[in-house]
Amino acid sequence: MQCKSPLANVATLNYPTPEQQLCLLVDASNSAVGGALNCLTENGPQPIAFFSRKLSATKTKYSTYDRELLAIYLAIKHFRHQLEGHNFIIFTDHRPFAFNKISDSCSPRQLRHLDFISQFSTDIRHVSGSVITPWQMPSQELMPLIFQPLISNT
Repeated sequence: MQCKSPLANVATLNYPTPEQQLCLLVDASNSAVGGALNCLTENGPQPIAFFSRKLSATKTKYSTYDRELLAIYLAIKHFRHQLEGHNFIIFTDHRPFAFNKISDSCSPRQLRHLDFISQFSTDIRHVSGSVITPWQMPSQELMPLIFQPLISNT
C-alpha cells in the first residue's frame, strides 16, 4: 500500500506538438542542478522531460549566480535536441538573469555559458522559488508570468 501512493502521483510525461510553447524551468542547490522541460497548454504547463545532475566538489563551491547559470547551461545542453528551432521561455528563481545584463567582470566561463544560452533563448523570466519546483508547480501561479510582457534592455 505504501508503494502505490507515490507511484500513482508520478508526473505523466507528454509529447509536445509543434504549435505549443515550450518552457524550461531550472534550479540549483548547493549540491545539484536540475531542470524540467514543459509544454504550455490551456491546463497549464505539462512536463515533457526532467533533468538533474549532482555537482562535483569543485562546482559546489561556485557562487549562487554561477550555480544557477550552470543549471541553465546544462539543462539547455541536455534538452538541446528538443529545443533547437523552437522559441522557449526559461524560468529561474534567480532574479539577476531576468534582466539580461552582462557584467563587465564576467569570468571566461560565465561568458561561454551566457554565449551558449543566448544561441537558444534570451527570454529568461523570474519566478519565486516556491513556484519553480516542477513537480509541485501550481499552474495558476505560473501562467500570469508566462504571458507577461518581455523586459526590454533599451
